[in-house]
Amino acid sequence: MKKLTGGIWVAALGTLTAVCLLVGLIAVFVALGQNGGCEVGRFTPDGEGWQPCSAVNPKLVWGGALSVVGLVLAGFTGLAGALVAVLAVSPRDR
Repeated sequence: MKKLTGGIWVAALGTLTAVCLLVGLIAVFVALGQNGGCEVGRFTPDGEGWQPCSAVNPKLVWGGALSVVGLVLAGFTGLAGALVAVLAVSPRDR
């Protein structure tokens, strides 16, 4: 029963990684779908000229941050999985 605890932690870390990546990427795509990530419209009120963004959409910032956290967690999940696999294979009597 003790051998399963490392695998459970790796599975839990992998689940957290997947959730962070999915929620982050969904937030990024939603933000980009709304005026290309701009908080204000792209055109002036009369519809003639292009108006630059005055503020970045907060969904884009939070989505990007969650995606980066998910990528970092993916690296930790890989390292933890490799460590658990090495410890499971190594001999116990050293």
